[in-house]
Amino acid sequence: MNLKFSDAAGDFFTQLNKFFERIKQFVSGNKASRTKLLIIRVLAVVLGFLALFWLVLKFSPYPDLKNFLARPNSVRFYDRSGLLLQITPLSEGLRRENPVEFPRQVREIFVFAEDRRFYRHSGIDGVSMIRALFQNIAHGRRVSGASTITMQLARIITDNGQSDIVQQSKKHQTILRKIGEMLNALRLEARLSKEQILELYLLSLPFGFNTEGVASAARTFFASDISMLSPAQIFCLAVIPRRPGMYNPLENPETCIAAASELHERFVRSEGLSKNQPLLTQINDDDWKFVFSSARRFEYPIELPHLIRNINGSNTKNEVYLSVDLSLQHYLENAIAGNVTRYYSSRLTNGSCIVIDNETGEILAWVGSADFFNTVDAGQVDGVLALNQPGSSMKPFLYAMALENGFKPTDVMADIQMTYGESEIYIPRNFNERYNGPMLLRAALASSLNIPAVYLLYRLSVRNYTDLLLSIGFDSLESSAEDAGLGLALGNAPVSLLELVRAFSVFPRDGVFLPLTWELQTAEKREDKSRKRIFSVDTSRIICSFLSDSNARVLAFGFARNFRTSFPAIFKTGTANQYQSIVALGATQKYTVGVWMGNFTGETVIGKTGSSIPAAIVRDTLVLLEERRGMYIPDFPAPEHWQLKRVCALSGMTPTDACLSVINEYVKSGDDDTFCTWHQIVNGRSVTVFPAEYQSWFKGAQRQGAIDYASRPLEIVSPRGGFVYLTNPGIGMDDIPVEIIGGENDESLVTHNGNIIRVKRPFVFYLPRMTGINTLSVRNGNEEQTVVFTVEY
Repeated sequence: MNLKFSDAAGDFFTQLNKFFERIKQFVSGNKASRTKLLIIRVLAVVLGFLALFWLVLKFSPYPDLKNFLARPNSVRFYDRSGLLLQITPLSEGLRRENPVEFPRQVREIFVFAEDRRFYRHSGIDGVSMIRALFQNIAHGRRVSGASTITMQLARIITDNGQSDIVQQSKKHQTILRKIGEMLNALRLEARLSKEQILELYLLSLPFGFNTEGVASAARTFFASDISMLSPAQIFCLAVIPRRPGMYNPLENPETCIAAASELHERFVRSEGLSKNQPLLTQINDDDWKFVFSSARRFEYPIELPHLIRNINGSNTKNEVYLSVDLSLQHYLENAIAGNVTRYYSSRLTNGSCIVIDNETGEILAWVGSADFFNTVDAGQVDGVLALNQPGSSMKPFLYAMALENGFKPTDVMADIQMTYGESEIYIPRNFNERYNGPMLLRAALASSLNIPAVYLLYRLSVRNYTDLLLSIGFDSLESSAEDAGLGLALGNAPVSLLELVRAFSVFPRDGVFLPLTWELQTAEKREDKSRKRIFSVDTSRIICSFLSDSNARVLAFGFARNFRTSFPAIFKTGTANQYQSIVALGATQKYTVGVWMGNFTGETVIGKTGSSIPAAIVRDTLVLLEERRGMYIPDFPAPEHWQLKRVCALSGMTPTDACLSVINEYVKSGDDDTFCTWHQIVNGRSVTVFPAEYQSWFKGAQRQGAIDYASRPLEIVSPRGGFVYLTNPGIGMDDIPVEIIGGENDESLVTHNGNIIRVKRPFVFYLPRMTGINTLSVRNGNEEQTVVFTVEY
């Protein structure tokens, strides 16, 4: 409620100035006697005292009023179609609504019921006080009060600033309390206009039943908005504050209607009011019967409890229209709860979901948990904001960064055993514990292979990748990315589902980042959105091509039904190491959906249910949204500076007659053709010749082809410089693996701590474990490599 002090100060001093002008004329026009001068002086003193008193009333500290005006009110939240979602409760379930406007009929009836001379007194009504005094004396008991609306408001304000104990202790201090109310009423009249006082009164009047204010009372007792009340219902509301237990229409409708009818009869007899409000006088028996039948307690809805809880703390409005679609919200709540019930025995106890509009950044649905009121499974924790390991769902951002830094879709990723680190060795593994050899970028991402992702991060650096993730809203990684190290490529650092969905929507938006909003957007608001480019248009479109390619994900997922749609859509899933966090992301050009499932206790999900459960929800949600939209959905647009060309499926080069498998892949426009060197025709048959780095992978199983050992310069793959090994007598001494690739000759000279040995291809063997610093040197022809590692006891 926005209140401004009245202009009473200016009016007061204007009138005072006029009064002194009249006195001046009186003195100058008449021979002033001592009596007249004395009267003038007394009047001047009295007026000066009154002026001083008025200034004190207006400008003296009134902390109770300040605190009262700062009280929060209940907020009405609506969905994008105007459906009521919540009227937020205050402390202990109290509701106090501030309507858009109090109808004139409500103002008239409540003023008549409580303070007919409201607009003619200055906070204290002397006439009413005298009348009440004589009536109480005549009856020998208190039958009438003289509290004005301003005095009642002053009492409410004072009670608001005091604890219940203080209020109880003052219950019997009637005279002092009444004097305090009168003084505070004068202070209110000096500071606020009559309309402001009346509005505050109607907003704060207690009705019992955890209800304050006429607007909330209309909803509590008649399940209606205040603007929809009939005159008879308003008269009923006007009598409830006198004795809420006796006069409320929920428990005592006959008593309430009788008191309201008596109030109405007095209103009709009041000529001035009845003439101004003829509709209020035309109440018949049917109107009172309608009051009887319409009285019912309102069931306050509790929709979107997690989102509204987050919004309400920073909101300053009385009404908020959210961008959320309530029908979509209910659909997803049922989907999450149904799957949790189905897989509850596998420790899958919770789930969350968020859906956004890619064009506007509007949040269309926000499911924080399977059941907000389930305290056993921490239902009040908001899974959209909770931090969980996202697993492989982070990989698209890494591959997009690789494309931005010169990697191409035709580049080959070596999905072979690799070792990283120094004193702490890190050996990434794929989810299926297998090595797949050479993989093009498309299949490596779509099939979510781990080793190529770690290799990319190793090449691009953790620091650079972290900076990228922070630029697309992964604020939660500020402190955890460095500790995750190369594991960041596999989603080992926790992030929120909100951050994931917001970032994932960059790809169907051609690389543009758009902040999310829970407010329903107008055309003007959409233009004000702070957009920023994260990836180039071509990079984003290539990633969409990768993630929408069902053939590219066959290696990991087969032709999974959960990724099948009749329209173009991109998908990415992720699973934490211990299956306690399962994530699925999906998007079309219009919508992005993210689903998380697992538990908030961090326990392993039994049975390895995998990402198929949230993936199915994501797919079904996209189908629902796009079918409801009912529009033709074209393919994701092709990149502007790349063209699809036939390439060798193994090497990514321009195919020759020797290539056994050919696919279409994006090649940079203008790039020269490099013909495949991996396939050769030998004795009329195609033979695959793998580069030197694949020697261990090639020898690890029966494979067709050969290794081009000389295709790489001499390199010690393992151990790497700085490695630290611990002695392990239970295994034996010859247990330090060595792998050397490249070199022109088929024999190398190896020196280990001064001991010289000769090894032949493939250069894979073991060294004795010697405690202390170890030096390993390898010479092959004119090439030589040396590493130093340590063995600790």
